[in-house]
Amino acid sequence: MATVFDFTRDAVIFVVGVTAVLASLGVIICSSPIYSALYLIGHMICLALLFLLYNAEFLAVVQIIVYAGAVMILFLFIIALLGGKKEVQENSFHRSMAIAFVFTLLGELYLSATVGPTKQVEGEVPVEMFGTAKAVGLELFSKHLVAFELASGLLLVAAVGVICLAKFSFAPLRRRAR
Repeated sequence: MATVFDFTRDAVIFVVGVTAVLASLGVIICSSPIYSALYLIGHMICLALLFLLYNAEFLAVVQIIVYAGAVMILFLFIIALLGGKKEVQENSFHRSMAIAFVFTLLGELYLSATVGPTKQVEGEVPVEMFGTAKAVGLELFSKHLVAFELASGLLLVAAVGVICLAKFSFAPLRRRAR
């Protein structure tokens, strides 16, 4: 039997989820890279709230400190280094692909809402350890170590590439004819 607490919890989860989806749409639709980064920070905060609502406190803290804090500060630094110019919106193939992606995402959201209640994750980690630092460490450094290292290497290469692109300007070649 559902209580008022369960209904309120479900309503809060729904509101935070809708806010996360709207923030992610803001990341895609917004033409200014600074505002897109701010929408992404809002999306990450919503994800941290969802982790808190599902009793994964460690993941919520890691989400705030690592992603909303460190990674987004790095993104904002890179955007500021590049100038943060507003992009001119044009109807193009990329825009139509982005709109198709948004509709696909909304369709997946509708399908996931119609699935109904889900089962709790089963595996080697006991239920009382789910979301703790020990459980995350065991999963991350035993089964997903290669993926974790590849993701960190990819972020490092992307940051170095953007800094290299910002450092060297590509001035047009001068004519040699005199």
